[in-house]
Amino acid sequence: MLKAKRGRPKKVPKFKDLLRKTIPASDIFDESELATYEALVGIYLKDFDEAQLTANDMDDIMSIAMTRVLEIRLLRASKGDPTMQIDASAAIEKLRKQTEKLKDNLAARRKDRIDPKKYSGFSIVDMAISFDMDKKREMMERASKMAIGEEEVKKSELLVGNSNDEGVDVIEEE
Repeated sequence: MLKAKRGRPKKVPKFKDLLRKTIPASDIFDESELATYEALVGIYLKDFDEAQLTANDMDDIMSIAMTRVLEIRLLRASKGDPTMQIDASAAIEKLRKQTEKLKDNLAARRKDRIDPKKYSGFSIVDMAISFDMDKKREMMERASKMAIGEEEVKKSELLVGNSNDEGVDVIEEE
């Protein structure tokens, strides 16, 4: 007899697949809005490791994408109508505030998941040294290319100077 296992399944289904099965986005949005919504969800998901996403993260990502599409819908509807633009701007402002809260929630949960021991040996000084070393290497490569170019120019027959011109007297120093 098989025992029922508890906890999260080892192979977590893809978030986009879950989203398509559970949320009737096609009932909410028209085709172009649906494409925008799915693209936004995809963009936001790239910032996260899908294996670590919780239900709250997924809900926030979905809500952020949805509010962005609704914001675009309001902007399209109010295009060319000044009175509707005033009404839409208030609604858009509310949507943006809501989106900022959702983003803050996502950031806070992401920050809580980061293991501080994992990055304990790495500091801003290490980043500065790395940047300086990269900059130094770049400058050295540039200087060596310039030196090679300078040597090629010195060997060129075009740099004979004025000594071969008519009427030039060679002055010898004692």
